[in-house]
Amino acid sequence: MADDNPPAGGSSAVAESSSSSTPTHALTTSGSSNTSSTTTTDATYRPQLRFSFPAAAQPEIVRAYQKDTYYKDLFTSQVSDVVRSLFGTRVQHSHVSSISLVGALGYYLLSTSSIPGMGDGRGGQTLGEEYVNSIPKDVRTGRIVTLPKRLAWILLHVLGPYTLTKLYSALRRYSVSTKERLDTAEARARARARALDKPFNASAHITVHRRLVTWLSKRLPLLETLQSQDGWLAYLSAAHLMLFYLGGRFYSAAQRLTGVTYILTYPRQQGYQPPSYEVLGVLLGIQLSVKLLLELRGRRRKAKQASSQADHDGSLEKSSAVDPATTVVIDNSVFTHTSQPAKRLPPSNPHPTTPPTVVELLYPHLPDSLEKETDLTAVAKLNTTAAATNAQSTLQCTLCMDQRSPHRGTSAVTECGHCFDWSCITAWIAEKPECPLCRQPLQLHRILPIYNF
Repeated sequence: MADDNPPAGGSSAVAESSSSSTPTHALTTSGSSNTSSTTTTDATYRPQLRFSFPAAAQPEIVRAYQKDTYYKDLFTSQVSDVVRSLFGTRVQHSHVSSISLVGALGYYLLSTSSIPGMGDGRGGQTLGEEYVNSIPKDVRTGRIVTLPKRLAWILLHVLGPYTLTKLYSALRRYSVSTKERLDTAEARARARARALDKPFNASAHITVHRRLVTWLSKRLPLLETLQSQDGWLAYLSAAHLMLFYLGGRFYSAAQRLTGVTYILTYPRQQGYQPPSYEVLGVLLGIQLSVKLLLELRGRRRKAKQASSQADHDGSLEKSSAVDPATTVVIDNSVFTHTSQPAKRLPPSNPHPTTPPTVVELLYPHLPDSLEKETDLTAVAKLNTTAAATNAQSTLQCTLCMDQRSPHRGTSAVTECGHCFDWSCITAWIAEKPECPLCRQPLQLHRILPIYNF
């Protein structure tokens, strides 16, 4: 019966190696054993197209990531509720970032951990991976990711942004504080040398460390600036997302660094072509290019304005004998305080040709000549009417569509600048921690009460 129904395809070599009654079968067995020994000595896995699983398409990867984000936020909110019930609201609001870190790390570790004694020790799937029937695969070996690789991906995905944020904040705080301390020490040394009538050696205070600290304090922007919509982190995130939409396999930076991608656990239908996001990638690339061009254009304009302002200030210093660093003006007379006692300087430019500084008025609608008191009253009424008209829309809460009462102190303002009723915005944040208008993430302890606005 076994000879009448031989196995099909790739199982013939196995069937021949199992029977050793004839010399021909023995030859086949030796050949198969040599092949198996060669395969085991080769560390690289070469998948066969006949037995390999299809790679996960972009829609499956996006859906898995969104589902994981949803359950991660749900688990984090439950952890936050536990912290609030155990330690109180104050501790909960003061450790929001730590609670988010613990929630994200706990979700990925608990969802991918395997029960001891069961499975192959590689870990399980996250809820998002189970939702789309996908399994993480190592790009370098072609096999399912091992447990160390999975842990490396989780740590990079969760702890990476948190660690980089803390290190960046510490570096900028150190550079700014060190620069202020060195500047204060130099100012004290300069004042001491001036009081003792000794020459001041400025080159002794200019060291490599001070140059580095000064450069870092000027070049490193605030963390809020980097994380804003026009910050460099937003540009890098958009560029990475554009590469994924244009045919990439790595949705997050942690997957790209660890080389983890996804395969499906079920075969696709014959001739099925999964949808692609190449159009979105092209549109995102165009948007990113336009933003970068506008940013470079704005920086160039600011540099030109700064250079022209510096030239203008230099010309003013040359035309005037008043130097704020070494002179002082008292009763239209210029005195120098570089010597003890102060000496009066002769006027070098009695008839200055520099035009005076023009300061715009607070009320641009004031008439040129205010000869009558009725003009002042008319202007005040005009400004009051305009302010009252604008206040009707400003004082309206967009959540309850009712007018706020600023004099009662029941109004609140968010970090993005939107005003709501205190009860409305607190109830909204309890359900969804984001601004109802601009969708910016909000935290309850960052909401500020406002009065008379």
